[in-house]
Amino acid sequence: MKLRKGVQIYSEIETISNQIEINNGVTKAISNNQIAYLKNAYIPKKTWRNITKSEKIRLTTSNHHLEKYKSIFIGELPLNLKNILSLLKLQNCKTLAQVYPKIREKEETLKLVNKNINKFLSTHSMDHKHKFHRLTRSMPNRDTITCHYINNKFFYPGLHIDKSCFFTPFTAYKSGNRVSINLSKESRYFIYINLTLQQIAYMLRNNNQKLYKSMNVNNIVELFFLCYPNYPVIKVEVKPYQYYIAPTDNIIHDASTLNNKNIDITLVYTGNFKNKKY
Repeated sequence: MKLRKGVQIYSEIETISNQIEINNGVTKAISNNQIAYLKNAYIPKKTWRNITKSEKIRLTTSNHHLEKYKSIFIGELPLNLKNILSLLKLQNCKTLAQVYPKIREKEETLKLVNKNINKFLSTHSMDHKHKFHRLTRSMPNRDTITCHYINNKFFYPGLHIDKSCFFTPFTAYKSGNRVSINLSKESRYFIYINLTLQQIAYMLRNNNQKLYKSMNVNNIVELFFLCYPNYPVIKVEVKPYQYYIAPTDNIIHDASTLNNKNIDITLVYTGNFKNKKY
């Protein structure tokens, strides 16, 4: 299926297009002995390839004034902040269980990290009301990494939308966005559909009126993939100490550690962030 123009990537990394790949759709996720997926979960097909020139035009932009609800920013931390974060030595962690104890060992360093992270985030924050969300720890070699703890077991929802507040597919654009900073030893991958929820809603209306009338934020992902399983998924490499800003309430997305060998560690903040630093 042909890629449409929608959510676009803005970046000051000159070679950013080399970090973007595309595939030809999704497949229904199948649980196995290692991973339990929620019912009707979808993951990207493993048919990744480099983007073409015409796809680059649809996927990227040089306009840093693009509204936050339909743009993704890929950036690299300044050297001084990289050096401070490296003092935590999180990249030495071999298992998920080692991460939090490692942080507790570095109490004074953590204060320095918090001070400088907040100073850095203020260069992107539109209202200076950003908040720490969490430090995520994820297993390597996962198609998608988001998981929910339900009845004493972890379940993976696959590609999904976040729900940081109440909204509908037509008001999701009013939500904030989030910053995710890669503190891992390896690259991680942000995977997403380059369409806003409003665009998806209109596509469903044009495809199937019955499904459209039943659409809400709880089923819009499933309905979209039922109608458009071959719509391309985009994958952006986020290298160590790089970060992305994305409207995760307004786009279908997840992160991936497929083919990685080391655990994934990510620092996440929520707020109202703009692409261009002040």
